[in-house]
Amino acid sequence: MFGFRPRKTLTRQDVVWCFANIMGRHPRSTAEIDHFLGSCGDFRELVGKIAATPEFVTRRVASSEGFVYEDSAELQRSVLSILRRLEPMRAPEHRKVRVGKESDGGYVMLDDFTGIVAAYSIGISDEVSWDLDIAQRGIEVFQYDHTIPSAPLRHARLHWTRKGLGASVTADLETLPRLLEMNRHVGCGDLILKVDVEGCEWEVLASLPPGCLRHFRQIVLEAHFLERLADPAFATLVGRAVEVLAADHRVVHVHANNHRPYCIVGGVPLPSVLELTLVRARDVRLERTDEVFPSPVDTPCYRGRADFALGAFRF
Repeated sequence: MFGFRPRKTLTRQDVVWCFANIMGRHPRSTAEIDHFLGSCGDFRELVGKIAATPEFVTRRVASSEGFVYEDSAELQRSVLSILRRLEPMRAPEHRKVRVGKESDGGYVMLDDFTGIVAAYSIGISDEVSWDLDIAQRGIEVFQYDHTIPSAPLRHARLHWTRKGLGASVTADLETLPRLLEMNRHVGCGDLILKVDVEGCEWEVLASLPPGCLRHFRQIVLEAHFLERLADPAFATLVGRAVEVLAADHRVVHVHANNHRPYCIVGGVPLPSVLELTLVRARDVRLERTDEVFPSPVDTPCYRGRADFALGAFRF
């Protein structure tokens, strides 16, 4: 069910991967990663120990590797109320470009980078093609990931810090408002944000103060675990997060990550992971779009499988 992968030795990324797919969250600290890394002999034992934790048993977190079907009419109303705030629009005065490589790690954005002061790349692991592409445009990139021991690539415009993004400050996590303060970007409206934190994005977004995201001209977000919208508590959290996300920004591009399966939630077919590109609404002229996704600029995240057909993604 979890798609076991053979490993001669376990890595820190194995632990992070298992937490994301089994627990639906990132490890909370390096100590939590080290605990499982040191107590498990192989990948199968790691999966077994995480799945046996009281947290997993109590929360009954469903693995996103398994197909989910739920056709409740009441649930459909809840899901549609969220998705309608994420319907894509078109910015007719800007073309779209791919930033990063042509597979997982690359994203489609508006070609609107003039005057951008800095970009925040949160959750990088060893995939920095997006970061490098942005840096080569002359933009400083502030990278954050607490699950890796060192920067995966050295570049004059890449600035990595061993911190993750959280809803509150811990030994390993910082909040987005604090990161803006540390980098002296408070009040700056010419920033870009890219977030891929394996499901923690919902709690982070829901906790942001009003106006925090207004600093960012464009936002690229990996939205995880959409199959869990069948859980009322999770749907409430996502609803709050989407309300924050859509306060000042509008979706201009959607793409499904085909590493994980489709699910049916309230009769609505959804990918488990959705890549969203949003633009600050005050900066561009937006109109209803007749685009169909994936677009010609998109490529499958997993090249050995067909890309997921999202159609117009309107609800």
